[in-house]
Amino acid sequence: MNFESKNFRQFNLPFNLESLDLVDIVDSSIDVKENDIVFISTKNEEDCQKFVAEAIEKKAGYIFTYLNLKLSHENVYSAQDFDGLLSSLSTFKYPQYKEKNTFGVTGTNGKTTTCHFLNILLGKNKSEFVGTTTGKAMESVTKMPSLTTPTFVPLIKYISKNEEIHNIILEVSSHAIEQNRLSNLEFDKTSFTNLSQDHLDFHTSIDDYFQTKKKLFKPERSKFGIIFSNDWGIKLTKDLSIDYVTVGFESSDFATFKTRRQDKSATEGTLLIDNAKYDLRLPISGPGSVDNFLIAITNAYFSDGSFEDYLANIKELRLPDGRYQKLVYKKKNVIIDYAHTPEALSELLTFAKSHYKKVLVLFGCGGNRDASKRKEMGKASEIADSIILTSDNPRDENPEGIIEAILNGISQKEKVTIIVNRKEAIEHAISNIDTEEEVIILTGRGHEAYQEVDGKFLPFNDYVVAEEILKGEK
Repeated sequence: MNFESKNFRQFNLPFNLESLDLVDIVDSSIDVKENDIVFISTKNEEDCQKFVAEAIEKKAGYIFTYLNLKLSHENVYSAQDFDGLLSSLSTFKYPQYKEKNTFGVTGTNGKTTTCHFLNILLGKNKSEFVGTTTGKAMESVTKMPSLTTPTFVPLIKYISKNEEIHNIILEVSSHAIEQNRLSNLEFDKTSFTNLSQDHLDFHTSIDDYFQTKKKLFKPERSKFGIIFSNDWGIKLTKDLSIDYVTVGFESSDFATFKTRRQDKSATEGTLLIDNAKYDLRLPISGPGSVDNFLIAITNAYFSDGSFEDYLANIKELRLPDGRYQKLVYKKKNVIIDYAHTPEALSELLTFAKSHYKKVLVLFGCGGNRDASKRKEMGKASEIADSIILTSDNPRDENPEGIIEAILNGISQKEKVTIIVNRKEAIEHAISNIDTEEEVIILTGRGHEAYQEVDGKFLPFNDYVVAEEILKGEK
């Protein structure tokens, strides 16, 4: 391994850089193997003590902590510049990621779909999407539970293993930004979809949430921005110091889309981008699908390669699992969606009402998460003709209590049926639709394969459960 020792003199390393050829770098005690170099980033002293003890028990070579624990163990060090050391050593060990084109997408809603579209447009054989629906990919490099945005070390390990991949597309959550999970990773392009109420159990206010998102567009983090021109997007552009373009439905936007026709499965219209026009048929439909397409196609436009090739890939576009995912059986319509914010639920139900005569929505809210949005979710659900309140992922909370909080936001109580057990609720919903002009919308969980209840992860996928019920009907 070639190296420049002078680049690391500031860190006063307790080992020779040549030894990195023989060991691994990890950022979790779960992943430690004998002689590994371990970075413990937690700022909680009790957790730090625990993780250090686990790493020592597994015979880690060197352990660097963010906190100064004043431990007597000879191989535990408090790093004065923890983030700098983590980034420098990891990049030295796994440098290949710096040769890739990196795309980051942030926002409350639409991150997954935008990334999924961009992955298809750029060419799946040349691109890799890492995000909410692709957690299994990271299992080859870490035993850590799946996160929307993985931490820096397993991410660059994963990228380095895939030499044929040219483009890395990341969902970037506000938690990841605030916790600096991505260390010093610099993106070639970052995109902003939208902002609405969510995660106020983590952020102190909606403005704090926005300020966190804004950090992704700083010069040290991003070279170029693609911003959707909604209210929050325009606010974001007011003091950006990087180059950027806006996309949306304003005449001043760099890219826009004029829809001529949209049905349940496709959208036809004209893409206007950089003063050029393209008549297109998008094989996608659903709330926000055109918005997400605009961000994705603009990222592609500014990427290496032929824009004509990217346009040709439009015919391959599909929505990701759990995003306005349709299930039709014997003229009964079910849609599975991930909408779990008031704004997303409102847009979802408004869109469905424009295509179906009767809409029944079934949902709950996650336990141990932002409780302030539950009443607002209830208000948003009144757009539907019928409402079934049920369990989402109650976690450690009483599901009845969560449902009661949602119910407080619903004035039209006559629309509501409460069935706490989610499977029984889906069975009831399916038994109460009769024609192809009606639709059931199962929302909140989307692609999720497990339901989290009292610390247990119980197998439960809305699509699979609904399909089994439909096929089991006589």
